[in-house]
Amino acid sequence: MYDRDDFDSIATAIAAWQLAAQQMPLPDLTAMVASCQNDLANSLNAFNDLCGNRADHVPADTFATAIGAIARQATATAIFTLGISQRVYLAAQQN
Repeated sequence: MYDRDDFDSIATAIAAWQLAAQQMPLPDLTAMVASCQNDLANSLNAFNDLCGNRADHVPADTFATAIGAIARQATATAIFTLGISQRVYLAAQQN
């Protein structure tokens, strides 16, 4: 019940984000987390706007796109935040 191309695209993006979170310099990683949080807030606001503007007249595919954007941004935010947490944990172990 899923589109294989969509699945592969999502899996590829997650792998790329994880690699970037491991290799990115900490200041850049911190900036990425802030950017992801901002994008997530914007995605949530867009979803809330859909729900507030006669949600019963919004096409299902429009809702699906909005929910997909939230899921994508939440996943990216979590991955990059985890990257910071891992760096902090490793630094604490070395000290």
